[in-house]
Parts: sequence; C-alpha cells; structure tokens
Amino acid sequence: MPIPRSCPLAAMACLWLLLASPPGRTEDAGGAYAPFSFAGYGTLSRGWDDRDDLAAIRDFTQRPADGAATGPSWRMDSRLGMQLAYRFSAEATGVVQALFRDQIVQDFDSAIELAYLAYQPRADYQLRLGRVGYDAFLMSDHRNLGFAYPWVRPPREVYSWLPLFHLDGADLTYTAQREDVHWRVRAQLGRSSYYIPMGNQDFHFGIEPALSLTLQREAGPWRLKAGLSRLRSVKEAAPLARLHAGLESLAAAALPGVSADAARLRRETSFKDSDIDYFTLGAAYDDGTWLAQAEFLRSRTTTAIETSNLSGYAALGRRAGRFTAYAILAASRPDRAVLKPAGDWAVIGQAGFRDVAYHTANSTRQDQETLSLGVRWDMDQRAALKLQLDHARIHPDGYVLWFRELATNPRASSVNLLTLSLDFIF
Repeated sequence: MPIPRSCPLAAMACLWLLLASPPGRTEDAGGAYAPFSFAGYGTLSRGWDDRDDLAAIRDFTQRPADGAATGPSWRMDSRLGMQLAYRFSAEATGVVQALFRDQIVQDFDSAIELAYLAYQPRADYQLRLGRVGYDAFLMSDHRNLGFAYPWVRPPREVYSWLPLFHLDGADLTYTAQREDVHWRVRAQLGRSSYYIPMGNQDFHFGIEPALSLTLQREAGPWRLKAGLSRLRSVKEAAPLARLHAGLESLAAAALPGVSADAARLRRETSFKDSDIDYFTLGAAYDDGTWLAQAEFLRSRTTTAIETSNLSGYAALGRRAGRFTAYAILAASRPDRAVLKPAGDWAVIGQAGFRDVAYHTANSTRQDQETLSLGVRWDMDQRAALKLQLDHARIHPDGYVLWFRELATNPRASSVNLLTLSLDFIF
C-alpha cells in the first residue's frame, strides 16, 4: 500500500512503534539464545541557495516540490533509517532495514533498503541472499548514514546520478587477514529498479542484470577500494513514447539530412537494452586527527541519454577536540560532445520538435565542479551538527544534477548552497 507523500513522518512513527519495542530473546533446542537487535539513524537538514531558477537534488530520484523555482529545503537531505536483525544461529542472520527519505515514489518497496539472509559457514566466507546493498563505491555501506562521515552528503558529482542503493539477488564475500592487512573481495549479482522524474511524469528505471566486483584493502589508517560494475537497462521510458514515435516516423521518411538525424536521436534516447559500465577507485586515510578521502569514477554507456563521464573528488579534514573542519573539491566531465543537429529541420517545420529531441538526448550530461567548506561538531557520542557551504559551477549542457528551466541549458551558472544538518544514531 503506498505511503502518502504528505505524511512521511507518520509512516516513520508507525514503523518505530512496530520495531522499537524491547528486543526479545528466543531459546533454541540446544539452549543457545538467538537475540534480536535494533538500531537506527537519521538526519534533519535544511538548505538554502542563492538561485530561484535552479534546484539541487541529493540524487536523481528526487523532484523539488514546485519544480525549478523551489530551492533545497529539509527534503533534500533529511532521512530516517531503522534496522532490525535476528541471529538464527552462529552462522545465519536475517536483516531488514527501512529507509524513509524524499523520493518521487513513496511505497513499501521503495522504503525497504535491505532485506537479506546472511550465511557464514566459515570466518572468511559470507553469502547473502535477498535485497543487499550495492557495493561499488567507497561509501556504499554508509552513504545514507550521515553520522558516519564528516560532510553533509557524499559528493554529488560521484554519488548522485545513479541512485542505485541495493540489488535484489545475492553476493559472496571473501575476507582474509595477512598480518595487519585486511582484504575483502565481494561479487554481486542481481537486479534493481527505482523511479526517476521525467518532466511531469515518472519513469520506472529497471536494471537486470547488475554485476559488481569489488576489492578492498585495509591497513592501519588506510583503506583502498576498487570496483567494476556492468549494468543493463531493461525498460524503455514510457514518458518518451511520443518523442520516440515522432523520431521513428521522421527516420522512415527518407528526408535528406533530417531522417539520419532522427534515426541517430532515436538510438541515443533509448534506455532499453543499453549498458552502463562503472569503474571506481577510492582511498581513505584517518589517523584520528587528519582525515583524507578521494574517489575516482569512470562510467561508460552505450547511449547518450545515460551519463557517460569522468568524475572524482578529494577531501581533507582535521579534527580538533569535538570539531572537524574539512574541504572538498569535486568535479565531473562528460566524455562525449554535445549532440547537435546535422540537417535543417526548419524546412519541414519541425525545428521545435528537433530542439526538444536534442535537449532530451543531452539532458543527462554532467559537467560541473563544486568546492565545499564545512565544519562538524560532535555534540554527543550519538549526534553531530554540521554546517557546509557549497559553491558549484555548472557548464552549458551539464545540468543533470539540477532542476531548471529549458532556457538555462545553453549557459553557465554558479550556485551557492548552505546546509545545516543534524545527524544522529540510536
């Protein structure tokens, strides 16, 4: 049953009442106890920006309340997560995690972040079946757990365009300890889906199969991680049906120049059976006083409408008592030129349709850089207050992380975004 968009707090309260009762203990036949455990986390956040024609999104499943005229508010980064675990035996554990956050579809399926059974027959192997977390990135395990990292949000240039949080399938993890070095290899196979906005409609984006392989190394204050992913998009975008029909008609009309343009645009605006390849490489250092983190992403896609780019960020912070000051520089660049018409569509009276089609093909290009400065105050062992200022520069036809008017695309923009967040765990 869908959760009404107007009352997410009521849904959070209902789940809290269901899960937050005192944990029980169940005795098995051998006299051992299998305990329940419950934990939760959340963020209350408020943002302000200096533009009334652009609206930032934390990830691509969000739509501002009133379109591009509405800047960020509490909805962009606020969220609440709760996890219930049950240990069946020394080898088997069940985990369910619900996450409530702003996204364009609010229903039971979108709220369940994790739901898996973990089986660990040996200390160095673990098999998980069900809904497992997607593990390609350095911060994949805790990208929604704001208390776990110093900054307000993972850098959007790397983490925002593909909001793939989980897979329905399985993963196998192998861990090894070599003196003071800890190694982890994880292979994942599954499928996933989520809703993304397209104009005033929603597109149910589906991925099947999704394959991921990651290698992680931890030693002392260092953590290194590399990942490879191959994703196959399996659904065509219903909101683009009229556009595709028009392009197919023009492509079949044998019009000099125009038909070739239309055929190319039809291919480049197709989601169905297109591939997305990801390579990620990240490093983190934390000695208790200084912390540094950097991550690099290379994505390749087979169609223009799915982002193909080079992205990365570097962060540096220093702790002083309960305070942590930090700076982040992030950037993203597309690896393809802007698609431009080769034929003269005006001679057939289709210049307006041409502009819409090319805008659609170029609409997911990500071309921007952001400098972020912030401070975190650990008020308590379970709560932290953060203040962050982002200065972003967006280049022409590089606005995929912003809601905006069509006229904004050909020009460059700069935006200042100030965010105050309270992160907590319980």
